[in-house]
Formats: sequence, C-alpha cells, structure tokens
Amino acid sequence: MLGFVLGSFFGGTVGVAAMCLCTIAKSADNENSDSFHNQ
Repeated sequence: MLGFVLGSFFGGTVGVAAMCLCTIAKSADNENSDSFHNQ
C-alpha cells in the first residue's frame, strides 16, 4: 500500500511537471510564431 501511495504521488508530480513544461513550450511557440509573422 505504501508503495502504491508513493508511486501515485511521484507519478502525479512528474505528470504535472511534464504538463507545465508542455504548456510553457506551447506558449513560447505561439509567441515566437506571432512575432515572426508581425515582422
């Protein structure tokens, strides 16, 4: 049971971190493409 709790907590943390990185990369992509089109 303890392993399941630790695994879920660790997996959830890693999942949230990955989701944040993906969101940051996506917003950076959008900003770069917007500035590229505006020039």
